[in-house]
Amino acid sequence: MTNPMKWPIKRFKDICTVGSSKRVYQSEQTSAGVPFLRVSDLISKIVFNTETCDLYISEQQFNEFEQQGLVPHAGDILVTARGTLGQCYIIKPKDKFYFQDGMISWVHTSEAEINPVYVSYLFDSQGIRQQIDKVVSGTTVAYLSIAQLSNFDILLPAIELQNQFADFVAFTDKSKLVTEISIAVLKASKILFSHQILDKRR
Repeated sequence: MTNPMKWPIKRFKDICTVGSSKRVYQSEQTSAGVPFLRVSDLISKIVFNTETCDLYISEQQFNEFEQQGLVPHAGDILVTARGTLGQCYIIKPKDKFYFQDGMISWVHTSEAEINPVYVSYLFDSQGIRQQIDKVVSGTTVAYLSIAQLSNFDILLPAIELQNQFADFVAFTDKSKLVTEISIAVLKASKILFSHQILDKRR
């Protein structure tokens, strides 16, 4: 792991809790209620921003989990631990769903002085990707255990720098959206203009 800025290097387990959900058995799943996400559902949510979930748990069971502190809080990170490894989803304030244990890990970033946006972007960095590649090397099925994830080293600059990075990401994402909208408007204007020219020629 390169560290030209000489920032502190910490293991996940030294700065926050890493775990998973409470196991939900097939007999406890319902046809309606609170969405119960498998790892494939979470990947669809992360990559395509689409909801593919067709499994649920009851409101009563979800409320019990919540009362027991077994439901992620806003700012926590879910990490895919099976198949496509290291995909991150940051829990939003309005999120209400539960998820499959063992296949999805839960990083309790809301309990620590770390910025979840900064941490989630670390999973695309060379340092984290190399650590993932190392633990799955030689295995037939890609799997990232809670113990392995807990021992990952991460660069940990001051929280002020992490927050500045998160602000930059938010600004960049907004800029991309504005650019996409501008391009769409420009294309629509060109189509409209071409139709007007054709109408005048008729």
